Amino acid sequence: MDKIAFQSLVEKKLEQESSNSYQPEIDDLFFLYSLVKDKVVTSILEYGSGWSTYALALALHENSLNFGDEHRSKIRHPDSFKLLTIDASDKFQKIALKRIPLELQKNIISVVSKPILVDLGGVICHRFEYVPNMAADLIYLDGPDHDQVIGVINGFEYKDSFTQPMGSDILMIEPYLWPETIIVTDGRTANARFLASRFKRNWQILEDPFGDRTIFRLHETPLGLISNEHIDFRIKKSRQTVFKEEPQR
Repeated sequence: MDKIAFQSLVEKKLEQESSNSYQPEIDDLFFLYSLVKDKVVTSILEYGSGWSTYALALALHENSLNFGDEHRSKIRHPDSFKLLTIDASDKFQKIALKRIPLELQKNIISVVSKPILVDLGGVICHRFEYVPNMAADLIYLDGPDHDQVIGVINGFEYKDSFTQPMGSDILMIEPYLWPETIIVTDGRTANARFLASRFKRNWQILEDPFGDRTIFRLHETPLGLISNEHIDFRIKKSRQTVFKEEPQR
């Protein structure tokens, strides 16, 4: 789907919602949609539900239609073509999910979790209280908002609108991520630098000031046979998708 068709789809969704509905950034949504398609992402972990959930779910569904049966038959993967979206607000997550067609919702796992203030080795940051396991090819960091974080540590609390979000969730799961995992932050440059300074594995990092995002790629050799087969599958299908390469017979 090209950008014009994608924008038309989003605009039709907007027409079905109330006039005070949050106006999405088409460029940001199309970037996410294209990334999932071009990199043949098969599983997604999203911190913060919204219009991004729609774009990610749509692209993942299309990947499932194109490659799902083959991936499931060849690759042992715990979360094949699943999207786990986590939000601090039950209300806003329901709004995000409502705009997604029912046929796409069956592959979405939605979780509402409380973001709490934590002390991480003497550094004040925050994390969601509950996050299920997910072997994600793509992690999208766009939540929680600063005013959703609960707690006080040494007098510090999230009251001021200028206090930067500083999620530490990905640090907790970094040891378990598969090579070639991609992380994208929506803005949150301070949070992205916080993560980059504390990551232990071999990440390639790109700050994109024009798109107001930071992109991480876990550049490592496979962990074993299953990991290698999964990465090889994604690379081959990506070449077919982007460069129109014919599959080898």
